[in-house]
Amino acid sequence: MLRHMAGEYLNHKLECPFCGVIRLQIPADAQPTTLIHCAECGKYLGTWDELQTDFESQGGSDGVFRLDKGRIRKLNSSR
Repeated sequence: MLRHMAGEYLNHKLECPFCGVIRLQIPADAQPTTLIHCAECGKYLGTWDELQTDFESQGGSDGVFRLDKGRIRKLNSSR
């Protein structure tokens, strides 16, 4: 199994702990309490609010990202 440097890939609540990818089923009308599931395996990941908060806590609103084989890779940060 490949290991990556801490902070290189976003994970926590965004990455499915069951199948290891970041692929979310997000309804067009998602509200903060909307339940979000993995689009790959269907497992529950958290509420829309929890997932957005987690993304922001990992620098999701700051930097450049690339989708890399089902995972979101942070390329740089202005912090």
